[in-house]
Amino acid sequence: MAPSAPKDLVAALGGDAAAGAAPDLEELRSELALIAREVLDARLAGLGLPEAVRRPEFPTLRALHRDLQDSLLAELPRELEGFVSGLLESPEEVAPGIGQLQRRLYDRAQGADPGAAVSHEAQLQAALAEFLIFESVRLRLLAAVWSSDDFEALGGDIEEVDAIAWAEVTGLLKDPELADPSVRPLAVMIASASVSVAKDTHERAEALLRTDGDTRERLRMRAKLKSALRELRLPESILLHNALANLLGEDRVELPDLQEEHPLALEGMSRQAMDQRVSRGRRALVAGPEKWPRRKRPALFDLLRGDQDEDADESDDDD
Repeated sequence: MAPSAPKDLVAALGGDAAAGAAPDLEELRSELALIAREVLDARLAGLGLPEAVRRPEFPTLRALHRDLQDSLLAELPRELEGFVSGLLESPEEVAPGIGQLQRRLYDRAQGADPGAAVSHEAQLQAALAEFLIFESVRLRLLAAVWSSDDFEALGGDIEEVDAIAWAEVTGLLKDPELADPSVRPLAVMIASASVSVAKDTHERAEALLRTDGDTRERLRMRAKLKSALRELRLPESILLHNALANLLGEDRVELPDLQEEHPLALEGMSRQAMDQRVSRGRRALVAGPEKWPRRKRPALFDLLRGDQDEDADESDDDD
């Protein structure tokens, strides 16, 4: 039997690292197997991933999708910061298996059409690979659109990012040119999706010219508030986003439900502690940026944002 996608993930980490974390890796395999089943069920039901990750009948899929998004704003442990920075700068040097992993996921995702796979096991592996590719593209797009206010100030939202990522992944999985072993499929998908975001942003800008000034100002202020909230520590970011939901045009969620939806940020926190953080956070936002409860250590978003800023500077130099 061909190696599974979870095994591919383990192999990409390197033998010594994998051996030292055997219990966690076994748990990871079990969780990924559950994700694969939910993804396959959703695909067999005719659902695309942007819709499936918001449906309550796929709780594990929904939770992982949300946790991955929250992880962009979570402070990286000190021992991981250097590794992640190196992975972004020189992926093959830090994790020599990363290129092979991308190729394996792409090859395996070729059977993501439930009707195309030859066995149930192949269907599961294809579904998981498709999900991992989708999430990879989506997270890079989120980091890009979050790095400025432009996309959200023009009415763009997370759902639109998901839709663009999904369209690019499903479209390019059918592109025969990506089957060339010398091509990096994930890099091509991210680049293509970035072009689609830029096109969408341009179209939104033109459409907004035909709206009234109040609408444009409302969108601009919401974008600035969302951007400010992303600069905070993850618990404050989640809690204050919810507390200020009416200003963001969203529905407020009761704190116990919010805690259940965002365990990465709020797990183990008492109701009193959450209320206190909201109260202090509100006062800090009013007091000015120097008083904000910002992250003390960088998050993945900060590293990705810095990487994109460097790319932009290099492009300016080339011009």
